[in-house]
Amino acid sequence: MVRTVKRPDERRHDLLATAMKLFAEEGYDNVSVRAVARAAGVAPGLAYHYFDSKQNLFSAAIEEYSNVCAEGICGILDDPGLSLEEKLDRSLAVGADHDAFPYAAFFHAQGNGALHDRLSLGMCEAVRPHLRAALERDAAARGKTAPDADELAAIMVYGCIGLVSGPDMPDESALRAARRYLGALISEFRSA
Repeated sequence: MVRTVKRPDERRHDLLATAMKLFAEEGYDNVSVRAVARAAGVAPGLAYHYFDSKQNLFSAAIEEYSNVCAEGICGILDDPGLSLEEKLDRSLAVGADHDAFPYAAFFHAQGNGALHDRLSLGMCEAVRPHLRAALERDAAARGKTAPDADELAAIMVYGCIGLVSGPDMPDESALRAARRYLGALISEFRSA
């Protein structure tokens, strides 16, 4: 076997991507750290160097996948060419597009509700600072400050990610309601 030398962060990323793929395809109970190492083409000892248990590997894989799932939304929220309303509207559309998430079927499968909730919370943690920054930029463009931008970002993100990422999405009536309530929150934010 030819040994491929990679930077530690690259190797860790490869292990996490392989782990997420195996967990989604085979289920948590059927995957071991050794199996992930084998599929990633590394020695088991190297995998254990990064993750000392299957639970730690799984937790890190969920966190990494949460960040991957949030990338599109974060990119929209960071786009300086979009209005705040456009950012929110496009973010909802991206979050509701389950085809964009390679393991959506796994997280929406019967019995995986707790895993779906972990993924949703991880996405919220990844998206929240980007939404806070978008709110602060919106306020600054109006010559205002946004002292409660973090709280508003939390309300918006934690409310919407669970809604748009639910197993029955996309539900157009739920998306319309989310847009309406986000609009009301933005109106209140701007009037304060």
